[in-house]
Amino acid sequence: MRYIGLDVHKDNITACVLTSTGKPKFEKDFIKDSESWNLDELMEYGDKEGFCVMMESGNYAYPPYRFFTDRGVETIIVHAQALKMITQSDKKTDKKDAYTIARMLRLYKRGEIDLQISYLPTREQCELKDICRYREELSTKIGDETRRIKSHMARNCEHLPKSYDDFQTQRARNYVRFNFSSDLTLMFRMADLERLMAERDSVKKEVESRLPDSREVEILMTIPGIARQTAVQIMSMIVDIDRFEDSEKLCAYFGMVPRVRDSGGKEHHGHMTKAGDKMMRIIMERVTETHVRNCDSSITRYYKRKCLEMGTKKALITASRKMLAVIFAMLKSGSDFRLAA
Repeated sequence: MRYIGLDVHKDNITACVLTSTGKPKFEKDFIKDSESWNLDELMEYGDKEGFCVMMESGNYAYPPYRFFTDRGVETIIVHAQALKMITQSDKKTDKKDAYTIARMLRLYKRGEIDLQISYLPTREQCELKDICRYREELSTKIGDETRRIKSHMARNCEHLPKSYDDFQTQRARNYVRFNFSSDLTLMFRMADLERLMAERDSVKKEVESRLPDSREVEILMTIPGIARQTAVQIMSMIVDIDRFEDSEKLCAYFGMVPRVRDSGGKEHHGHMTKAGDKMMRIIMERVTETHVRNCDSSITRYYKRKCLEMGTKKALITASRKMLAVIFAMLKSGSDFRLAA
């Protein structure tokens, strides 16, 4: 078995090939040519047992990762934080980093060290996650534009009755157009808001059409507070529940566990780590907030208890973690949501 370590940058990749005994066999810098990588030369450095590749995680890792996996080569992506202490030194060079990564790959494959492996989704999974993320971005833009419009109206003493305060309704938007048509800036902003809402509705339909035969989506939709669009968004980030050993690992992956400091025999729990994808935390808080308003479940009762202890904001974050743990149990067992007797 040969071991290839890659130090990947935007426009160049440094490769180091080690033999099965750990001796350097080949080193080379590859320069991006016409927006693509030509790494075919590395395909010739396997032995009778082949070879495997390792690199740090990051956006630049995707092209070489696709290059090797498309050719059936085992390719391992390691969290950059896991290699940070290894690759940092007073004499840091790309070749030295590539060699160090190749050496860590050899030790990892021999079972001599443990590394935190990163999961890179397939092209299809990436595309689904991207469109789900774009749906969230549109919601943020709509919220921002709504606030700008209301601020503009307040500055210009344009009174908006409370019954017409919700711009999500066509009725409220028509009221503004009819009563303040002489305010050109306001009309331009209202037109932009309409455009964003139309795009949001179009993207929403596209998201809802994805994963049509997914049992996991059907399971999530049995939870009060989760409709089809949200179920697809959640699965676009989880991808495969079997990636996680337990609910703690799932919550930690999305940064929904507290930092723990254990020193001098005392254990201190701090704020949530907020590692991983921020979109998942936003969605889980939104789902949980809707759930506790409309369902008398163990999660709702847990949320109400925590409100008395820590206030509504922290209670919602804590209840969101509990909701994610419930989702883990449901997906693992293949069971629908049921209220406790």
